[in-house]
Amino acid sequence: MSEDRFSRRVFLTALSISAALISLGSYFRFKKRKIEGSILGPDRETGHRLRQARSNFSPQGRIKTKVLIAGAGISGLSSGYYLSQFGIQDYLILDLENSVGGNSRYSETDSLKYPWGAHYLPQPGPESVLVRKFLDENGLVEGKDSKGNPIYPEKYLCFDPEERLFYQGRWQSGLVPRRSGEPDEQELLFRKIINSWQNKIGRDGLKAFCIPIDRSSRDPEILKLDKISFSDYLKASGIKSTEILWYADYCARDDYGGNSDNISAWAGIHYFCSRLREEEDSPPVLTWPEGNGFLLELLQKPSIEKIKTSTLVERIRLVSGKWEINAYDVKEKKDLLIEAEQVIYALPSFTRKYILGETDPFLQKLEYSPWLVANLFVDELPQGKGHPPAWENVIYKSKSLGYVVSTHQDLRALRPQSVLTYYMAFGEKDTLASRRSMLPKTWGNWKEEILADLKRPHPNIESLVSRVDIMTHAHAMIRPVPGFLWGGEREKLSKSESGLHFAHCDLSGISIFEEALYRGFEASKKVQASIKKI
Repeated sequence: MSEDRFSRRVFLTALSISAALISLGSYFRFKKRKIEGSILGPDRETGHRLRQARSNFSPQGRIKTKVLIAGAGISGLSSGYYLSQFGIQDYLILDLENSVGGNSRYSETDSLKYPWGAHYLPQPGPESVLVRKFLDENGLVEGKDSKGNPIYPEKYLCFDPEERLFYQGRWQSGLVPRRSGEPDEQELLFRKIINSWQNKIGRDGLKAFCIPIDRSSRDPEILKLDKISFSDYLKASGIKSTEILWYADYCARDDYGGNSDNISAWAGIHYFCSRLREEEDSPPVLTWPEGNGFLLELLQKPSIEKIKTSTLVERIRLVSGKWEINAYDVKEKKDLLIEAEQVIYALPSFTRKYILGETDPFLQKLEYSPWLVANLFVDELPQGKGHPPAWENVIYKSKSLGYVVSTHQDLRALRPQSVLTYYMAFGEKDTLASRRSMLPKTWGNWKEEILADLKRPHPNIESLVSRVDIMTHAHAMIRPVPGFLWGGEREKLSKSESGLHFAHCDLSGISIFEEALYRGFEASKKVQASIKKI
């Protein structure tokens, strides 16, 4: 009897200890941990000096150069890359930030690379001759397939699984929400609409939707799409499904930063029809842990000794046949005067009224989408019900665009740690109100908002995250609102004047690597042509 009581006592004690240990483990698994982090660039305070007219400019240094490139985003770096190819080596690139690349910047921490913006490049189609040539001359093409399309190294093609969507309480493969797992009538109708435009040729013999955008057809019947919103076009075409309309909206926010009701139908269809496609699907995108930072490293190679960062271009004027550039060295806190024979303006066009003194009312109408990018350092990848972790992970009806996994392509990633790059585009119509709402928010405000969003698919996310670094972009990308792309005014913005050439990709009306590369190339060609005339 006593042995029986003893055994029962031991059993109950052991059971209590086990329960306590399970509870303790659960507590530590889900308890809040101290999360570090900060808000990083861009240097908004110095940038806002442009709005304050200065009469006390006092240069403490003078520089002479044949070509001055203002801006070291992709279009500015592209300008330098092609000037070097054309044999023009006397040039200088200035940029306000302390690192180059614009929306393609990246960072590296503890051997983990991660992007601060653009994170992939779709395989370029046959119209994107320049991009294909750029990839080829940098050793990223292994050969050609039976159709003549480039073959890229497998390690640079996004590995499976590429995409997943958190929908109806679990993760599913792909980004189109499917209630039954199979395409429904509305999805099939959406595909039919897109397919009808995929290989459309205008009456001028040009493909309806191309990259670069300037190679697209000017057929008035096609350009009518620019006058209405993408959502209005889809609804008029019979799309009523909440899920399909959400998907179209997501794609609009992803590429243009605007909701589908405030970007043009032409831009919306261009997203789907301008790139290389194989039957119903697009081939895998090219991607790297650092995103398009991989490409910016290739672009800046010829110019590495010609780049001056932490330098604000304040004023550019033509004086006695030469261009005078007033600049401010942020680190040295001194004014610089630069004299150049020609200028490539690779800064966003909204700055032209401040730096160039332009008064064209069209510049006031340019709309730029604000963005937030956050990099979350995690001890291990968050999982969730359903489909396993993918490169791109999107949450249905979230304000965010979800996150990409920086280590997805890392063949050496035996360690569990990773970085999740989280994106949020403020797609509302009133971009000024969106920017104003961003300004007062602290790192703590953003961190809580991001984690609350991620708790939907990952209830234990706080136990996995050790650090959250955040970057806000008030004017991240040009927004192709209805009437902007083909209203007749956009094209005028790229017109050169007395050795001043324009290269920013907002001249294309869409903010993508391919257009930035093209704009830099075109500006460099104009410089080369001008030099030959002399």
